[in-house]
Amino acid sequence: MRPIVQFAVASVLAAALAACATNKYENDPLYDAGFSDGCATGTARSPGTPVTKAVRDQLSWENSEAYRAGWKTGYGACTPGGRGDIPGSDRDMGGR
Repeated sequence: MRPIVQFAVASVLAAALAACATNKYENDPLYDAGFSDGCATGTARSPGTPVTKAVRDQLSWENSEAYRAGWKTGYGACTPGGRGDIPGSDRDMGGR
């Protein structure tokens, strides 16, 4: 097989395997809570709406990787236009 064909085949197989991957937090209720809060924040950031403080459980944000992952995913899924900023991130909330 030619190298370019081998690369193409390997790329297709890698993409297929990645599509089968599951979220490691899929059974964690804190992921779901984070997703919900992130989505509420993203939805509130619609054009024409007043800027509001991020909806976030600070204790869960600080202590749960699942909550943070869910929040970021929810925010990205529900933000119109996906501006790429993450209000409520450590930097936005006065962190480093």
